[in-house]
Amino acid sequence: MLLPRRKTQRLRRGRISNPGDRYFITFCTKNRVALLTDEENGSAVIQAVKSSQGSGDFELIAATLMPDHVHLLLTLGHRLTVGQVAAKIKTLSRDQGKAAWRWQDEGFEHRVRTSELIEDYGLYIFMNPYRAGLCPLTAPWPWWLCPDPSKFLFLDGFKPQQGVPMEWLGHSDKIARKITTGD
Repeated sequence: MLLPRRKTQRLRRGRISNPGDRYFITFCTKNRVALLTDEENGSAVIQAVKSSQGSGDFELIAATLMPDHVHLLLTLGHRLTVGQVAAKIKTLSRDQGKAAWRWQDEGFEHRVRTSELIEDYGLYIFMNPYRAGLCPLTAPWPWWLCPDPSKFLFLDGFKPQQGVPMEWLGHSDKIARKITTGD
């Protein structure tokens, strides 16, 4: 039985890359190989994000590295499209890491509308490793990146010595459904 061919080229038509708009982006390792949170590869990805941001291509709002994917929340700069920003980060991180691995060609991107709360996306990204059971609620996730924590009200309720409030798990599940279904 032949599987249907993906028509991803059609998805590219109509993509909007507006400078100054906020975007939620996710991209995965090829075959979802879990290697991003080892020290070498994780550091390479973080360095790629930081150096790309430093070139003015985007302003990072928040990011989380998971073992097999990356979530980015950013404000797009004026020079590159959203796809070009993702491609630049992918290329830089793979070039800086020592292990032989690849990114998937495609990813997920969503322009965050002005009617949507950036807070929801930030909480979703923050809680992703806790929801996945990768980290106990009492420990900080080492691969969370947020240059300006004052952008998120929920971080006022996070006390590293006390851990993540249990009720955030249920709230982030609701946000996850909203983000992934568009409801």
